[in-house]
Amino acid sequence: MVLMFLIVFSSSFAQEPPSILLIRENFKTWQPLIDNEIKVCKRFYNYSWGENYQFSQWFDNQRQADTLVLSKMSLIIEEEDLGYFLRTDSYSFSGDWNVTVDAYFDTKGRLYFIFWRMNSFQAEEPVTVEKRLYFDKGGEKIRHLVSVYKMNTKEETDVSYMDIDIDYKLELEKYEVYGKWNSKKR
Repeated sequence: MVLMFLIVFSSSFAQEPPSILLIRENFKTWQPLIDNEIKVCKRFYNYSWGENYQFSQWFDNQRQADTLVLSKMSLIIEEEDLGYFLRTDSYSFSGDWNVTVDAYFDTKGRLYFIFWRMNSFQAEEPVTVEKRLYFDKGGEKIRHLVSVYKMNTKEETDVSYMDIDIDYKLELEKYEVYGKWNSKKR
C-alpha cells in the first residue's frame, strides 16, 4: 500500500503543465545565447545622487564621479525567434544586498519567466535567495518557487532574512531602460 502511494504521489509531480514545460524549454534554449551575447551586448547604468538618492538617471556608459552612486545595471538581448532577455543588477546604497533579475519575454515583449537572485547580509547568516516566477500568456502568475541557500552555495538553509519583493512589469516596453536600449538599437 505504501509503495503504491509513493508511485502515485511521485508520478503526479512528474506531470508538469505544458505551459511550465514550454517555459523551461525556452529557458534552456536561451542559456547558450545569453552566455555568448552577454559579453558583447550594450549595458546601461542607472546612477543615483542627492541627499537621499532622490535623483536618478540612466546612462549608456559608466560614470566616475564621487557624487554618483551606481544603483542598477541593465542589458537587453533580442533574439528574433525567442524574444527578449532583460538582466538587471540592483545594488543597495548601504551594500547590504544585491539583486540580479533575469526576465524573459516572448517575441511580442510579454513577460513569461523571471529568475531572481539576491545575496543579502540582512540575515542571521549571509544568504542567497532564488525566486522563480512563471507567467501564462495572459500575464497571470502560474508558479512561484523560492529557495534559500547559504550565500553563494547550493547548501539549503532556513535562516530568517529580510526579503525584498520582486519588482516586475508584464511588458518589456514598460521598463525604463527599454527606451534607452531601443533608441541605441536604431
